[in-house]
Amino acid sequence: MNLIMMYQLMAALLVLVTLLSLGYYLGYRKNVRKYQALSANDREEMLTIERALKRFWDHEKEQLEAEKAELERRIQFLEDRLDQYRRKAAGIGMMGLRKSKLTDMLLSLLVENETLEERLFMQNLKLKQERDQYLENELRHISYKRILLSDLINQAGVRKEMERVLNEKGKLKRLEIRGREMEPSPLPQKNEEDTAY
Repeated sequence: MNLIMMYQLMAALLVLVTLLSLGYYLGYRKNVRKYQALSANDREEMLTIERALKRFWDHEKEQLEAEKAELERRIQFLEDRLDQYRRKAAGIGMMGLRKSKLTDMLLSLLVENETLEERLFMQNLKLKQERDQYLENELRHISYKRILLSDLINQAGVRKEMERVLNEKGKLKRLEIRGREMEPSPLPQKNEEDTAY
């Protein structure tokens, strides 16, 4: 009799151990799948952020290239104008008209105009250098912010806090919708003649 009870006890322990092992295995598999899904989601978020930052970076680069082309076009225009003024000044001098006051005045205006254009060119060059320096600093700051944002998003505590805030926001929105549905409809207003009686 004791032997049968011992076999039954051993069979019950074996079934219990099997159930515990199966439960542990199923829980482990579930956690592994959940972790893999979270990792895939995190990778997708990082890729989305990187794509957005790359689009921003490319946009800034295109703007810089367009601005550089515009400045080069202006420089070429100013150089062409300078050559025209020099040719005009040389032509007037060769024609033998140097003695008249009108010619001297025209030459002085051409020289003054050339000086002003040169100053303008130097000012534009200085502004371009300042703008390039500013944009380089901005791009460097954007790169630092991207690295910091990536590190911040990779932290589990921050991710959990973001999920909590999003869940609370969703709950509040649902409660607000339910509150609107449960509000009583306004009572019809009575006319002043009805209230007089």
